[in-house]
Amino acid sequence: MIITGGLGFIGARLAERLATSADAPEVVVLDDVDAGGPYPAAWKRANAARLRALAGVEVREGADARETADALTTADALTTARRGGRAGVAHLAARSGLASATADAAGAVRANVGTTAEVLAAAAAASEDWDRVRVVVASSGAVYGDREDARTPSEVGDACDAPTSTYAATKRASELLARVYAEQFGVSVVVARIFTVYGERGRPDMAVWKFIRQLTSGAKLTRFGDGTDTWRDYVHVDDVVDALIRALTCEIDEGSNNYAVVNVAGGKPVFLSELIDACERACGRTGAVEQSPGRPGDVGGTYGDIRATTELLDGWMPRVSLDEGLRRTVEWWRSSAADEYRDP
Repeated sequence: MIITGGLGFIGARLAERLATSADAPEVVVLDDVDAGGPYPAAWKRANAARLRALAGVEVREGADARETADALTTADALTTARRGGRAGVAHLAARSGLASATADAAGAVRANVGTTAEVLAAAAAASEDWDRVRVVVASSGAVYGDREDARTPSEVGDACDAPTSTYAATKRASELLARVYAEQFGVSVVVARIFTVYGERGRPDMAVWKFIRQLTSGAKLTRFGDGTDTWRDYVHVDDVVDALIRALTCEIDEGSNNYAVVNVAGGKPVFLSELIDACERACGRTGAVEQSPGRPGDVGGTYGDIRATTELLDGWMPRVSLDEGLRRTVEWWRSSAADEYRDP
């Protein structure tokens, strides 16, 4: 199994889960340790140390995504990457987050679109030796844009042709490339539109991380508006990893041209006020919110319809509730295991 971006938040958790599973495959982790994203390089190196301590995991720190071609087209790598009769690639390498993609649009295109093209080309070349290579491409719920009505979920068949950010545009471009390689080159592709992920060792630019950091330090949070104008769909990293593992081995309908899309999401909207309340409960604090007037543009949100995901991924459903996931995250944050991840 090959994981690009394997030293990031989701990638490292996926590698750990695979390496410690009952039928543990050999795992090759590729990551260029890009300093342009939201993760400090020290965090990725801490993840690398954790993974190198596990049997059956090879970490190529500083690797370019082109090394995927070597990993897929050599006999040894094909043998160790075998899972369920396939070579599997979880393509998670990306410039994550709206802010970093906006600040460096060219870098985001290289990281999000360029690496996807390299991975898909390598998979197509490897398909000459294998019946099929399964590539799971990590996309984002951001491709849907924000809705103004919290009662309406985003479905996989919805139009995604009007991205509202640089980040969403690069993710949508990656999806289109994946579809071409599936239909024209026989690469078996599952696109996973991942919504707002949180959990232990998460990204320091995300709201959950910032809220927990402030609440556990005794600081107060500032809430703009009453917290009911914006919403997101939160899904714990363990549920995301479960979905990705199933996506690496699931059967795609023969009439789909080797291509499928799933929403990896909690499946319900969580308003800002609800998130803050849940973070307070997890941290054991109350009355930690300072109220400020709402800001122009702070309206709307998105959440994912997961019915198609449940069908394709053999009954997958998110299992970790928001309260439980935040409890786990705070417990980790207060432990010595978080020492290497405290300062971004």
